[in-house]
Amino acid sequence: MTKLKKAMSVVIFIIAITIYCLLVMVILAKINFNHWLIEFIVYFLLGIIWVFPSMYILKPFKKK
Repeated sequence: MTKLKKAMSVVIFIIAITIYCLLVMVILAKINFNHWLIEFIVYFLLGIIWVFPSMYILKPFKKK
């Protein structure tokens, strides 16, 4: 892999994670959770979901 491709991968990853975090914050700020456990579960699941798309974005760093 070229250095440019790796650098682009890092930049795309940072931009994608930033957009994802902002979207989650905006959407969940509009929802009123009435129980702390429900809120915890939602944030926990949404915190884990970003891992799967990041595997594809960071693919150039994977050693063969």
